Amino acid sequence: RAHPEIAEAALEWKPRLNWEWSAVVDVVARPRQEQPVDFAQAYVQYKPVPRSATRFSARAGLFYPPVSLEHDAPVWGLTNTITPSAINSWVGEEVKVLGGEASVEHDFGGRQVGLTGAVFAYDDTSGTLLTYRGWALHDIQSTARGAFDLPPLSAFAQGVQGDESYTSVEIDGRVGWYARLEWRPAGNLALNAFHYENRGDRTGVTSGPQWAWDTQFTDVGLDWKAGPHTRVLAQALFGHTSDGYPTAHGLFADVGFRAAYGLVSQDIGAGTLTGRLDLFAVTDHSLVVADNNDEHGWALTGAYRRPLGEHADLRFEALHVWSHRPSRTLAGLAPDQAQTVLQTSLRLKF
Repeated sequence: RAHPEIAEAALEWKPRLNWEWSAVVDVVARPRQEQPVDFAQAYVQYKPVPRSATRFSARAGLFYPPVSLEHDAPVWGLTNTITPSAINSWVGEEVKVLGGEASVEHDFGGRQVGLTGAVFAYDDTSGTLLTYRGWALHDIQSTARGAFDLPPLSAFAQGVQGDESYTSVEIDGRVGWYARLEWRPAGNLALNAFHYENRGDRTGVTSGPQWAWDTQFTDVGLDWKAGPHTRVLAQALFGHTSDGYPTAHGLFADVGFRAAYGLVSQDIGAGTLTGRLDLFAVTDHSLVVADNNDEHGWALTGAYRRPLGEHADLRFEALHVWSHRPSRTLAGLAPDQAQTVLQTSLRLKF
């Protein structure tokens, strides 16, 4: 069944204080969003004018770590598709931090190397959605005061986990960190590696209940301008998350997760055609008999973007997803599910 709706209204404010200091404030409003209007990002950044082959920058506030290669438009938006990959859909949900980040980049005669490091808080529940719901493909992002509903839980999980996950909350008082290394061996190729650890203590708990999950992951990426009108992106991510106390059969939750995608965008006349293949999986390591959170699946996306002028573009997208997840029986569904979504969007920017 097709029906139109306003998917999102967003405002990005970028005040410049002087040549070196500026800020970014993203405010979003969406249907069914917990708060009618909320902050998506809000941070100050320092970027001095480069005076040598070495460049420095820093930022502090609420922001997304530099994981996604797809989100390169204002308000953490996408350039050519409607739906991001499974990896970056999850980043949009559970990998937003409140912290400080510093970067340095050096040009070695046409080859650039960059290093970024950060410390952060307020991302203690990262891993909840991946464990109890699994991977998803959508363009809904977390907000400063928002929450995500969880699907029906097992009898055991109902006793230890609330039916919502609040994605910007500090529980255990511990500081997490991440680091990113980028290498540009040529002007048309960039390779990067990213590692994240929120250092949750696993047993910190607040009302809800909401737990301090211990989540780590590593992501590697490639951004290749294969030709004047061709761009190739690829990312692979693998990690682990856990929470709760030890039991005779393991922790309350203990899962490994992994995903990867490859994307090709080709300019065709005035428009751009994009194809993407996603693979994803979750492996449960504890309490599988009582609370099985295993999952594996794939997705195929095809999209076409046609600019309608300086302030508008029209997009068409076909998305097919197949996955196997035993816990769907808790909602009265078959473990195997396949969905095909056809959607279009008109995007206006001023």
